[in-house]
Amino acid sequence: MDRTLPEVITDILTHNNGIVEHKEDGNLEVLTPSDVSNALGIPELARLRFSYDETADEAIYASYDSDFFNSMAKLVDNKGKLSVARYDNSSLPNVTKLSKTISEKVMFNNATFRLDKTEEKNVSYLLCYFKYIALSDERQEGVMSILINEQNLSTASFKYDITELNEATEELQDIERCEIKKVFQSAYSACTCMVKEKLKDFINSLERRLNRDVRRVYEYYETLKNETKRTIKKKVLTGESNNMKTPKKTEQSLVEWENLIEKQIEERTVSGNGTDKLLNKLDAIEAEREWKVKDLIAKYALNIRIEPVSAIRIETQSILSWINIKRRLSSRLFPVCFNPITRQIDALPCESCFSPQKSYYVCDDKLHIICADCFAGCNNCKKQYCKACYDMCPKCRKKMG
Repeated sequence: MDRTLPEVITDILTHNNGIVEHKEDGNLEVLTPSDVSNALGIPELARLRFSYDETADEAIYASYDSDFFNSMAKLVDNKGKLSVARYDNSSLPNVTKLSKTISEKVMFNNATFRLDKTEEKNVSYLLCYFKYIALSDERQEGVMSILINEQNLSTASFKYDITELNEATEELQDIERCEIKKVFQSAYSACTCMVKEKLKDFINSLERRLNRDVRRVYEYYETLKNETKRTIKKKVLTGESNNMKTPKKTEQSLVEWENLIEKQIEERTVSGNGTDKLLNKLDAIEAEREWKVKDLIAKYALNIRIEPVSAIRIETQSILSWINIKRRLSSRLFPVCFNPITRQIDALPCESCFSPQKSYYVCDDKLHIICADCFAGCNNCKKQYCKACYDMCPKCRKKMG
C-alpha cells in the first residue's frame, strides 16, 4: 500500500523516540530528542508543513525538495540496507503438475533437456532495490526492485507487497553478506538491462528529437551553402572570376556550365576576385554545421546511473527441479525453481547479462544458458560466441561493440 510522506516521516520520527501529532490542516507537530533534532537541524519542538501555501513562519517546510527531507537520511543511514527475513509458505504445488509445466515452458533454441529429479528444499531469494537516474536533456528517475534466486541466479522485476516480512526482518550478518556478493552483482547486471527496457519509450523519444534537430541543422546549413554556391556561380558566369579557364559559353549549355562550376567548387579549384572568400565561407559553414551536430549529440546523450539502496534476503521452502540440459555430446544439470512468493516458475537466467529473456541458447564450451543478445555474432568477423565464456571474440580478439 502506498503511504503518504507525512506518514513515512511519522514512522521514522516515532522509531527514533519522537512524538508526532497530526493536525487538521495536514501539518505535523513533533517533539524529538536532542540528538535527533540536532541531526535534522530543527528545534526539539517543531511544526512541519508540506505545501508552499503555508503562511506560518514558524512551520518548517518538509516536502520532498526541502532541506529537512534531505536531512532525514541521517536517521536511517546504514540501517536496513542488508537484512534477512523468513517467508512461510503454507502450500506448494503438485509435483506432477509442476513437472508438466516445466516441460511446456522451458525451451532452448539449440539444445534439449529432460527432467532429472525434483525435491523440496530451503531456498533463498535476494530482493534488491536499486535507484536509477537517467540524465539527458530531461531527467527520469525511479526505483527498480529485482528478485533473484540465489540458487540459479534467476531474476525478475518484483512488484509484490511484502509488508508481512517487516516484523521478521533482522540485520544480515557479515559472513552472509560475503556469500551473496556474486548474487548481488548478478542482480545489478539484470537491473541495468531492465532499466534500459523500462526507459525504452524515453530513449526512443530522445532519438526522435535528436534526429529531428539534426535534420533541421542540416537543412539550415545546406540552405546557407546553396546560397553561397549560387553566388560563386553567378560570379563565374558573369565573368567576375577572370582566372578561371572555361570553354566559351556558346559551346556548352547552362546546365553543363553549372555542373562544371559545381565540380570545381567541390574540388576548391575556383579562383579569382571574390571567389576565394566565398570558398572560405563554405568551409566555415561546414565546420559550424559539424560543431552544431556534435553539440546536439552531446545534448541528447543519455547517462544512466544505478545505485543500490537496500536488499532483503528472503528464506523460504520451495520445490527444486533439476533438468539435464543436452547440447551435442555434452550435458549439464541445472536447477529450475518454483517461486513461492510470485507463485510461478522462475524464468531461466541469461548467465551473461542475467536479464530474464524469452529466447535462450546453450553454448558449446560450458553449456551456459544465454540470451540471443549474448549469443550474437561478432561485429567484426561475425563469429557467434558465448559472452559468458569470453570477454572478447575468440577468433579476431575484438570486444563486442
